[in-house]
Amino acid sequence: MIPAIAAVDLVKRYPGGAAPALDGLTFSVPPGQAVGLLGPAGAGKTTLLKLVGGASRASSGRILVYGRQPDAATRRDVAAVHQSVPFDLSLTVRDNLRIAAAFRGLPWRRARPRAEELLGAFELAGSEDRPVHTLAAGQRRRLQLVRALLRVPRVLLLDDPSAGLDAEGRRRVWACLDELRRQHEPAIVLTSHHLDEVERNTERVLVLRHGRLVRDGAPAQLREERGEVRAVLRSGSVDGWPAIAAGALRRGLAAARGGDEIVLTGPDLRRQLARLLAELADQEIRVDSVELVTAALEEASVSLTRGPGARGPGGGAGRGAEVTSR
Repeated sequence: MIPAIAAVDLVKRYPGGAAPALDGLTFSVPPGQAVGLLGPAGAGKTTLLKLVGGASRASSGRILVYGRQPDAATRRDVAAVHQSVPFDLSLTVRDNLRIAAAFRGLPWRRARPRAEELLGAFELAGSEDRPVHTLAAGQRRRLQLVRALLRVPRVLLLDDPSAGLDAEGRRRVWACLDELRRQHEPAIVLTSHHLDEVERNTERVLVLRHGRLVRDGAPAQLREERGEVRAVLRSGSVDGWPAIAAGALRRGLAAARGGDEIVLTGPDLRRQLARLLAELADQEIRVDSVELVTAALEEASVSLTRGPGARGPGGGAGRGAEVTSR
């Protein structure tokens, strides 16, 4: 099967830049897969999206879309939602969509039914004759998605698609995108400030740091490997808390009490927790419930992209940085 996206030793340098924006990336994305792109500001995420979309050219290495270098032909199969709003604000919604259809090689008579369907799906029906500058920020964001989806894409690039949307707007956007995935199975590359959104809507994440790929795996794998797992013990009785804390300490675990629960953290938590619970049962110390809480994806990605322990495939360590969506 030909990958939807394939990068081989991909490098992108900008004039005057002290270091490459992308530095030797190699990965592939099969058709139908949704991939999250994570990393701190300046990691190279937006640069990578531009290369896939054909808006920029690689300095060396290769980037392929269904086996071809991005060109006018492949761009018709690639749709992108950028953080900037690519509209003529003085024109109406309809006129902006007519222009977008022309750029995608679609006669308006063919694109119009699709545009009307999408406007309805994104709750913009009836706005066709309104100048875009009269739309609220969230409406303009949804109009970007309508614009991008006029032609059903084989590759969909989403650069923070929920920016400026409230919770209901985010829900509506992802309901429409889920339907697109169900019907047409495009490959999707997503960046987002909302890492819970990445976790819910992707099967895989690529973590970039200083233009290099530092991790490629499923969100659950990253949480397990790089995030801290916590055990939350609850009880209606506080009489046993001193024994629980003492038993945890003997096993190298830290215990923090708050209200009617105690939180345990530390190395080899699962095995040590099983031993601790067996000991507490022998002592008839009451524990009403135990919950293992896996770290959030954000915590895991920060661990990968921060401090001297974060290394790329070539082993080079870099400066610490906080995770954002840029």
